[in-house]
Amino acid sequence: MSRPNVTIRIVDESIVVPTSETLSPTNGAMVSRQGLQALAVNAGETAAGLMFVESLNDWYGRLRSYANTVLIAEGATGATLQGLIGVTAAAFVSPTSGGVRKDWYKEWWSVHNFLQYGGGCLVGFTASNYLTVSESLQNTFFPFDVMFMGDTAAADFSNIQTVVNAKSLTDTAVLGVCGVSASAPLSAEKYTGTANQFYMSVFGNKVHINALGQNGTFVTTNITPDVAGCIVRTDRDFKPWFSPAGTTRGRILNLVRMELNPTPAQQDFLYDAGINPVVSFPGEGTVLFGDKTGESVTSTLSGVNVSRLFMYLRKQIAPIARTILFEQNDEASRARFRLATDGLLRAVLGGRGILDYKIICDSSNNPPEIIQAKVFVADILVKPTTSINFVRLTFTNKNLTDTLYPGQRAV
Repeated sequence: MSRPNVTIRIVDESIVVPTSETLSPTNGAMVSRQGLQALAVNAGETAAGLMFVESLNDWYGRLRSYANTVLIAEGATGATLQGLIGVTAAAFVSPTSGGVRKDWYKEWWSVHNFLQYGGGCLVGFTASNYLTVSESLQNTFFPFDVMFMGDTAAADFSNIQTVVNAKSLTDTAVLGVCGVSASAPLSAEKYTGTANQFYMSVFGNKVHINALGQNGTFVTTNITPDVAGCIVRTDRDFKPWFSPAGTTRGRILNLVRMELNPTPAQQDFLYDAGINPVVSFPGEGTVLFGDKTGESVTSTLSGVNVSRLFMYLRKQIAPIARTILFEQNDEASRARFRLATDGLLRAVLGGRGILDYKIICDSSNNPPEIIQAKVFVADILVKPTTSINFVRLTFTNKNLTDTLYPGQRAV
């Protein structure tokens, strides 16, 4: 018989959750093709075909809960169950280990990478879920402003296209962020159907640490969730009509490197093709280095900030217009509309979103025949503020004896 003793065991059930930026009022959305519906936590989400993920803590918690469910189904109990939860969760989102659900690891990381920027994420199990039975659920509780791809496969783009195109006809229009399919910058082509203001094409894959893996393993995922995250950051720290690109708002979080960092010539090729590169600059970090939409370059709507300005105005002015429905079609109603709209546009003007505006809503565009037809007309003219895409600096080498301009001095 052995002597009396005390046995001590340490069970590791922990999963370290990375930090994220401050929560943003803007949400994003993604369609899952590979089975993320397994992470739905209640019957309501399953029935709606949508789940809303509030934060990284929520996302890691769903993975932990799913790993626990799988282990119980396999017969694991007690200390064995607790000790395997973190290991099993890591296997599900690893590209190299043998997790039974590793087919959706890229989608899991895509949602993860987006959540790091502070926005909530609406994950749909099919594109139709966003537009049919769950439309009231989505618009009432979980509106979103940007949609991104979980992968760069054609099927992922098809899902984005279904939602973005349908919503572009309403006051709930969203921006679709699409990753181009080509692996080399000089052969990159945009998906067909993105040649308008509602799409933004980006090039690049992000190599980052597998936070759930061991021995410093890495994961490579497409950059679109991070670019969508830059838009979320812009809405939180600035306004929707500011560009999400550049060193202030376009910083890419938590990456080891870009899989391929485009050269200046490759960047020119991409930008000329309407594809926005993500570029790493030594000592400065990695940033979104372009803010083009798919719209023609002859239109200011080719800028993401201008496109999102008009999306913002549509969403804000549409409710004002709905208050006019069924009111008396007279000057009093027109004056009420002008007053409410003027207040909104004045705020956007003060926030540097537009340079000038004019509201025409009077007898000039509401003549008797229009009023007789029960129609109310308002024309809103705005001059949007564009972003800076080119900086021109001139350095002049002057002789020491030269006189500088009045008010200047040599430095």
